[in-house]
Amino acid sequence: MKRAYKFKNNHREAACAEVSTTRAKEVSFILVAKGVLGFRESAHIVKVAENTGCSVSIASGKNYATNKSILSLVNLGITNGKSLVLNIKGERNEEAFREISKIIAGETDGNS
Repeated sequence: MKRAYKFKNNHREAACAEVSTTRAKEVSFILVAKGVLGFRESAHIVKVAENTGCSVSIASGKNYATNKSILSLVNLGITNGKSLVLNIKGERNEEAFREISKIIAGETDGNS
């Protein structure tokens, strides 16, 4: 009876380990915008999300937007000095964060 109990526990631990390795990495950041998030910048954020394979969401006040819609990002009304929460989920989240933080900081023109 003890042996069967140990086998069940080992099986459960192996299953839990398998699930945790398949989950995508998720990180959140609090940023202050140093520019305006318009159509070009929103399109560039969507492009970065597609290229890195990450899911990006931005919250500003009570408003929330994802990389699924350029208009939702524009409707956030992000202007200079406004604080926002950036949430990135995916394996290449560090690369996506670097690019998106440049866009929000106004260091890129959104065309590249």
